[in-house]
Amino acid sequence: MKMKPFLLLFILSFICFFNLKSLEPQVTFVSADTEKPATIKVLLHQMSSGLLLEVKGPFKVINPENGKKVSSGRRGKRFYLYPHKEGIKWGEDFLGIFQLQILPTSPKTTFLLNGIQYQGAIEIYHLENHLMIINEVNIESFLKSILSDQYQEAYPNNVTDSIAIVARTDAYYRSLTSSHAFWHVKASECGYKGMGLTLQNLPIEKAIENTRYLIMTFQGRPFPAAWTENCAGKTASYQSIFRKNIQTPAGVNAVFAAKKRKQSRWNFSMEVQELAKAVKINRITAIDLFVDHFSNKVYAIRMHDGMHTEDIDFTSLQNKLGKNRLLSNDFSVSIKGNKATFEGYGKGKGTGLCLYSALQMSDRGDDAPKILKAFFPSIKLKKMRSYPTEMIKENILNKMKAKKRGKKKARILH
Repeated sequence: MKMKPFLLLFILSFICFFNLKSLEPQVTFVSADTEKPATIKVLLHQMSSGLLLEVKGPFKVINPENGKKVSSGRRGKRFYLYPHKEGIKWGEDFLGIFQLQILPTSPKTTFLLNGIQYQGAIEIYHLENHLMIINEVNIESFLKSILSDQYQEAYPNNVTDSIAIVARTDAYYRSLTSSHAFWHVKASECGYKGMGLTLQNLPIEKAIENTRYLIMTFQGRPFPAAWTENCAGKTASYQSIFRKNIQTPAGVNAVFAAKKRKQSRWNFSMEVQELAKAVKINRITAIDLFVDHFSNKVYAIRMHDGMHTEDIDFTSLQNKLGKNRLLSNDFSVSIKGNKATFEGYGKGKGTGLCLYSALQMSDRGDDAPKILKAFFPSIKLKKMRSYPTEMIKENILNKMKAKKRGKKKARILH
């Protein structure tokens, strides 16, 4: 059955305006409070044979293919949700319906999926006798979930505020870039755990409230943004490390991290055969590094086995070798006998906000806007409560143009 992306979005809850006195002179206001707040779609389950779904509070069920209401409830509902050859069953049979959208009709309504609590709306797709489950949630709630588990350290307020703004900018970018996609991020990859982690990290939640709706823009738009624990002296642009065809702020010199570069040194050795096994190659005779020329950060490596080569990006290599061994992408590697030795500096992927440097800047009294502009040159801070319509339209037009270019190229090749 041909699936269609959802065109209907639901206002999840009323979000109060929060006054940022310390940031007001540097903030541009973009949208009115009457517009729907920005949301993001999180893929919770991709190939589920069924799960227990409970709605706590009033709700309605919509068939997104025609926008018609097919069910509702005022007190909630709890049944096992599963697919069958004629549609979807959740207490009642939704015959001939292979997509469902469950919307809260009260801001207090929540959902329990296999015991995990969520806010927002739930989208259900029946695909090849399995269910794909998506949670559409407002980005402020999304940030509280993903950041609460990532940061247990007690950072100063200015640094924590900076982290919240970076994470929000990245979430806006991912949602806007694929505004009509089925989902924008995977829960398993971003650490999203619904409402279970809220109120578990009060400094992070305070930072999200302090910076509510505040994002960075580059050339007028949100962009993919990240942070690194210690850049060891220089950062690389997101574009150069992740090889994305999108304009992002350039890398920068980080004076504080540069002064302590030698203290961030690390190294480890491993058997060459163990390395070959990790990257799924028969043997390794030589290794080449692909680096960003400004920062000397590694974005990929090439393994030689004497006859063939195997390329692997840094993130994949780090996942295979372990983040506790390959600490950063600022490294060199050498082979001597049956040993491969990695030597490097810093920690993290070396792009975006350098937390080590941000801490030093905070100690000397720099506020969050100054910290961010030091690591994301040429950005502007904007308060963007909802997604501007013109940005969504521009994304659609750009995708249509890219699709046409792809078809034209295919015709030329054939």
